[in-house]
Amino acid sequence: MTSRFFFRRAISTAAVAAIVVVLVIVVVAGVYIYTTSSKPKTSGPSVITIGMTMPLSGSLASDGQMSLDGLKMWAQDVNSSGGIPVSSLGKSLPVKLIYYDDGSNTQTVATDYAQLVTQGVNFLIAPYSSPLTLAAAPIAEAHHILLLSHGGASDSIWAKGYQYVVGVLSPGSQYMIPVIDMLNSLNPKPTNIAFFFGNDPFSLSVMKAVEPYALSKGFKIVFNQTYQESATDFTPQLSQIASTGAQVLIGGAHFVDGETIMRNLNSLGVKLDLVSLLVAPDDPHFLADLGPLANGVTVPSQWEPNLDFSKFSPYFGNIANGQQFYNRFMSLYGIAPNYEAAEAYATGLVLEKAIIDSGSLNSTVVRQQLSSENFYTFYGHFQIDSTGKQIGHTMVVAQWQNGTKQTIWPSSVATAQPLYPASLPSQPVSVMSQSSSSVFSQLSMNPVSIPYQQTASALVTTYQVPTGQSTKPS
Repeated sequence: MTSRFFFRRAISTAAVAAIVVVLVIVVVAGVYIYTTSSKPKTSGPSVITIGMTMPLSGSLASDGQMSLDGLKMWAQDVNSSGGIPVSSLGKSLPVKLIYYDDGSNTQTVATDYAQLVTQGVNFLIAPYSSPLTLAAAPIAEAHHILLLSHGGASDSIWAKGYQYVVGVLSPGSQYMIPVIDMLNSLNPKPTNIAFFFGNDPFSLSVMKAVEPYALSKGFKIVFNQTYQESATDFTPQLSQIASTGAQVLIGGAHFVDGETIMRNLNSLGVKLDLVSLLVAPDDPHFLADLGPLANGVTVPSQWEPNLDFSKFSPYFGNIANGQQFYNRFMSLYGIAPNYEAAEAYATGLVLEKAIIDSGSLNSTVVRQQLSSENFYTFYGHFQIDSTGKQIGHTMVVAQWQNGTKQTIWPSSVATAQPLYPASLPSQPVSVMSQSSSSVFSQLSMNPVSIPYQQTASALVTTYQVPTGQSTKPS
């Protein structure tokens, strides 16, 4: 009897102990679940990754390096200020640039942007130049990742129906319009113009727009031809231009060919009243490389240091005006920034503002946000049309005068009178005033608009082209 009693008591004690153990486990698990679920969420990215390639070698390296330096300066400014606020995540995030040297090669661009997609970047920035941007755009579009263009200006980029490609700079069709306006204002006014452009997508966009515009202003086109940008000698074509009696040469493509044109003109002893080239004269290396040959050469410019948009509203960014950007870039890199550096920095500002305003890192959401953005930075006005093409930004004309790059058009923001003929002494004028800023406001609201296809048709039907020469895009 006694043994049975102790046996039952032992079983009861064991059962109680087991129940206690189970209860302890349940309580501990409950406490763990409660404490872990009540902690602040730490999910989501810790950095905003922005992928790109840049031509840091090859024929486009000079402007590619300037563009990269502009973007790196923007990233440095963002991170030193605590990052970009992303409201959907409830925190600010730093930015990280992931970039590769594409060697100015479209095949490399295609390969590298596919690689950037697999790396899970949040956004893409296009490489410098239109051909390289056109190589990157299909990849961004296929993966629904926003691609911001800072150095691809060809109108053809925005004629392909892309939904994720947005331009920050004025398109190619706008480049030479202010040059024609400047020439039209001269007294005496030149009458004969020669066009000699590269046959890349960007230069062709410029040519298609400027030719009918020049005709509409009463200029006679005495030469009209394209060239291969990779050519190393243009003396045959420049000799033809000299024989036509042209007073003004308008053309170019990028940096290397632009310098070659000037050296070839000098070797031939050809004296024109004015030369206006795309891109190349904007780079400070143009003066360093050519010396006195640079004097009098003009360039359509997306930005110059004397421009001040700080009084326009809404204004965004930590850069107060063009002069401050110039000074900061000079301090950081030891070289004067060209407009390619400024537009690259401004591209970072555009992305930054769209992320802040949308509160998202989703490319589709940020792209939709950009459709409604309308603001100013130190670089000028930002506003796009339904295709993503820039319609708010306006351009000026700059000219090398006695070793200094002066803004010469529009006259209201000029730092010097146009030097025409280019052999005359320069005549500085007062710098931009507050009242002159209204000119940019007016131009921003009413940009010169020439439809891409329409101008192409006008090009084919207007001119008498010498045998063996082509005005049609190849």
